[in-house]
Formats: sequence, C-alpha cells, structure tokens
Amino acid sequence: MRYTNAIHYFVLISLIIGCNSGKDDPGIDCTESDLSLVVETFESVKCDLPGQLVLTASGGTGDYQFSMSGSEYQEENVFDGLTAGSYIFLVKDGNDCTVSVNAVIPSESGNVLAQITSKTTSGCTTSNGEVKISAVGGTETYQYSIDDREFTSSNTFTGLEAGTHTYIVKDAEGCNDDGTFEILSGTSLESEVMPIIEVNCAVTGCHGSSQSPLLNTKEQIMANAERINSRTSSGSMPPPEREDLTQREIDLITCWVEDGAANN
Repeated sequence: MRYTNAIHYFVLISLIIGCNSGKDDPGIDCTESDLSLVVETFESVKCDLPGQLVLTASGGTGDYQFSMSGSEYQEENVFDGLTAGSYIFLVKDGNDCTVSVNAVIPSESGNVLAQITSKTTSGCTTSNGEVKISAVGGTETYQYSIDDREFTSSNTFTGLEAGTHTYIVKDAEGCNDDGTFEILSGTSLESEVMPIIEVNCAVTGCHGSSQSPLLNTKEQIMANAERINSRTSSGSMPPPEREDLTQREIDLITCWVEDGAANN
C-alpha cells in the first residue's frame, strides 16, 4: 500500500476539546481530557484508485467513534473511497468529549508510458494495416485499446484501414497513456501513380507538352497532387476526348495523396 508517515503530510490543526457530554455528569470536564487523534497512515489518490486514511485515537475513556467532515460517527477508524482534498476528522470518546484533526489527501499522477513500436500499411481501399503498442512504467499488467474498442491484453491490432487512429494503454492501477498514430495505404508514386499519369495525362497535346501544369516528372506531379486528385475524382481529368480512368486508378491517386503525396 502507498502508506506514508502521516507526520510528513498532515498537520494537527488543533485539539478541539469540548464538553459535549449527554450523560449529564457534572464530574466530567472535557477540557481536562487527554483524548487525542492522529492520522496513522494514508493512501494517496492515484489514477482510478481512491485515497484511504487510517486514524488512531488515544486517551479519554475509550469506546471511540470517528467522523469525517461532519458525517455520522462510526466505530471504524478507516476511511476509504476518498478523493483528493482537505478533510476534517473527529473522534468522540465514551464521555462524548471530542477532538479533531485536519488532513489533506494528495493525488499522484501515473507514470505508465505507451508507444507505437511497429505498424504496417493497409493497402489502397483495403484494411490490412497492423500496429503494435508497447508500454513501460506503472504497474503491470497492461490493457490496450484502439479507436475506443474494448480493452484487451493483446498489444497487437490488425485489420486497420488507412487514416488516423487513437490508442490508450492502462495499467493495473487505472493509470493510462494515450495518443494517435497514422496508418498509410502505402501507395507508390513511382510504381502505381506515375504510370497512370504518363498514359492518361502527361501526353502530347495535354499535360505532357502544352497544357499547364506539365506532369512529366515526379516533382511536377507532387507539386500538383491535390489538383490531380480533385480533377481525377470529379472525372474532369483526363478530358472527355480521352478514355476515363478506372475506379481503381482514381482510388490509387487518392490513396497516394491522402498518404501525403510522398516521393516514393
């Protein structure tokens, strides 16, 4: 347990001693009582785990009962399910004499760290992507999730399409780390996109010789990637007198552009 000596974190504000006797005994003087209350141990709030505090009473007449911030008295000296913050705890003895102590439940941040260790491309318009996530720190064992799916003990996810994905890793104490990652389609400019442009667009009398922009080189195609994608997707490129692109050819251009129009 994450117990720490209470002297380091808790301050005894005062021993509020009152004569609250309901016993109607004029011989009882609570101002003379040696009743005392201290925080014996505590557990900080950490991630999904709530805080806990244990009190120790001494002196007085025994038969102690304990209360937190004005709640009903109880015989149990342990208070759990606590959120981070300041509290006032009280003890009442058999003579109805009371003392109190102020305490602060601190909060600790988790230290689990997650990272993407490997990922593969999805293919154009297919879902063949794969990602592997690793975690260190915190408290084992780890649970993994991507794209708001249910948590699982497996850190490998398959069947991913191209695009942005989210991940989250949590440890045994509910501490977590999250982030995003990109799955690319892996479409190649050189082997898949350029042949389409060369045959259908970068030809004599069109973008190969006279019509701007020229699309004869990788650099020219990359510089006009968004324009090419827009026009091929809308069907305005190639021009009407030339044969239309197939849907596969249009998809390959779009996948390459959405990957970032890389020189690949």
